[in-house]
Amino acid sequence: MAEVAVGTYVDTQEIVADEKVIDMDSKMRLLDPDQTQFTTMTSRMGSRAATREKVNWLEESYVLDVYTASAYTSGATSVTITTAAESRAIQPNDVLRNMRTGQAMIVDAVVTGTGVLTVRPQGTNAAGNAGDKLLYVGNAYPQGANIGPPKYSARVLGFNYTQIFREPWSFTGTATAIELYGGGEPAKEAARKAVEYKRQIEHNGFFGARFFTTAVNAPNTGDPQGGAGGLIEFIATNKQNVGGELTSDFLDLFLATVLSKGSNDKVIFTGTVGAYYISRFHRSGQGAFWKPSNESVHGVKVDGFISGVFGYQIPVVVKKEWANYPSGANGYNGNMFVVDMTNIERRPLRDRDTKLLTNRQGPGEDRIAAEYLSEMSWTIAQERTHGLLTGIA
Repeated sequence: MAEVAVGTYVDTQEIVADEKVIDMDSKMRLLDPDQTQFTTMTSRMGSRAATREKVNWLEESYVLDVYTASAYTSGATSVTITTAAESRAIQPNDVLRNMRTGQAMIVDAVVTGTGVLTVRPQGTNAAGNAGDKLLYVGNAYPQGANIGPPKYSARVLGFNYTQIFREPWSFTGTATAIELYGGGEPAKEAARKAVEYKRQIEHNGFFGARFFTTAVNAPNTGDPQGGAGGLIEFIATNKQNVGGELTSDFLDLFLATVLSKGSNDKVIFTGTVGAYYISRFHRSGQGAFWKPSNESVHGVKVDGFISGVFGYQIPVVVKKEWANYPSGANGYNGNMFVVDMTNIERRPLRDRDTKLLTNRQGPGEDRIAAEYLSEMSWTIAQERTHGLLTGIA
């Protein structure tokens, strides 16, 4: 039975709460936009289907021509290469020159497996320091000499494992029937999950771990479980710890090494800390050229281009979501990847590329369940054509 209210007017507090129409913006506002540029680029570049849970590739390079020496005295007739395995490419009659001192030497013999060379110094004698670089400047055969042993560059087998990525969502039948601002479910959640699924792949491409296990204590009681290694798992040669502020000189020297190998199709992916230093190079008079831009590279708008050695500019993608991570030595926001896109390939398992799977709920359940699912890996070949800076703070 309704009560009688007496008053001079009715204010907002007199109205029943559920009688009020909610002033709701129908637009759903996201904290983080879709920032999966690496995944988008590699998807646009095409892919080859993998035919098993382990993908392999072959790598080769030219025979080594620069060697690192231990210290030796002036006029020494014995010189040691610090990495013994590298000395297998050195043969009698090879001529080496110390790039610091200019001292040349002819190799007379190589002690297999030790890195020890018997040499004859040529010209003015000079002592060698630990870490000196010896350049192979060709061989010099004596007149009438017999043919020498050939040199071959050993092929290297690269490999990675496929990883199963799943991004599920589920709603009761009642929840899907309710009218909601911003659209109904499960359509809204499906859109969110599409972004979150791509973010999984993006994180894996940079930071994924390579593993394959059948451990009996795994949650699935020993069923095989594989992990696809990302760039951080493979890059070893061109990897440096900045340990603080990134200067243009440091970056230029690093790029000179990375850009000397592989193709010109390099892309920089950097956290926000690295982007800060790049953008201020020009302002602080450090001489580097930074050109903000929204041009597209491999179908993705980049944030700009930075001048590199060898006369060309390198596109830069700022990974804004990495700002959620710590920087410096404690997190990945202080990382900067230089990626040779010609040596990267996405490898979905045959018939297991990304699919939207619906009706994943059990028989008889009054709910709706769906998921995105894929099984894939990465080919990350010729790790010396890529680079990684860490510890930018």
